[in-house]
Amino acid sequence: MARRAWRTRQKNGPGLLFILVALVVVAAAGARYFGLYTPEQPTLAPQWMATKIEEAPSAEEEISRRTQEPVTVLVLHAHSSENYSPSPSHDKNGKGEILTVGAEFCQAISEKGIKAIHLKASFDVPKYSEAFKNAGEAVSKALAENPNIKAVIDIHRDGLPVQKDKDYTAASAAGQRVAKILFVVGDVANPNSSSNMAFAEAVKSRLDSMFAGVSRGIKVQHRNVNGNLHPNTLCAYIGDYNGNTLAEARASARLLADVVAAVLLEQAQEGMSVLPTTTP
Repeated sequence: MARRAWRTRQKNGPGLLFILVALVVVAAAGARYFGLYTPEQPTLAPQWMATKIEEAPSAEEEISRRTQEPVTVLVLHAHSSENYSPSPSHDKNGKGEILTVGAEFCQAISEKGIKAIHLKASFDVPKYSEAFKNAGEAVSKALAENPNIKAVIDIHRDGLPVQKDKDYTAASAAGQRVAKILFVVGDVANPNSSSNMAFAEAVKSRLDSMFAGVSRGIKVQHRNVNGNLHPNTLCAYIGDYNGNTLAEARASARLLADVVAAVLLEQAQEGMSVLPTTTP
């Protein structure tokens, strides 16, 4: 009997096992079908969590984004041979210290998000009287190649009589001694004289508010200083040959860069686009 019972259990065992395995398989398949089970997958962070939180764009970045082009200024020196004392008043090769002052301006304004194109050619050598004519030709070419230029800045230094008071062209600003700045507007052959004056007044006003005492005002000269080439043309006389050092002029150039950058960025931010360049 015992041997018969053992044979019966052996015969029925595999059948029960098969039924149990089949039930498990069917249950698993049903769970998949009804969405009760999903295989392990990499967990993906929600879209909003994956997005990097960025800082608000600066005024310069926002203006650049909206205009799709950098705010650009053209910097030159019609009287490129000018030096400061104790150097000779003019460099015989036309590469005076005024170029160093211009380079300082360009560096400072670039730090404010403004692109600067610096013309370093000699315009007043060999003929000083043809300086503005030569400079005008270079400016016209640069404007044609860069139609997005928003201002033309011609940087000079003054040449006042020796008997002038030494402090007549010097001031204290930003914790240092700097050269004062005179703005000049030409009214000969210049259909842009009004807009040149408006730009000079805007820059002077901002200079007065940011660095009081540095401006020497605005002077209208009866001559052609290439203001006809761009509505925002500015002739800036930084310091004087006898009254200032090169270091004072360079310090003042940085102040002027801060001021010009502020005016141009404000114009762009307010949507006051500069008038297109006119043909001389």
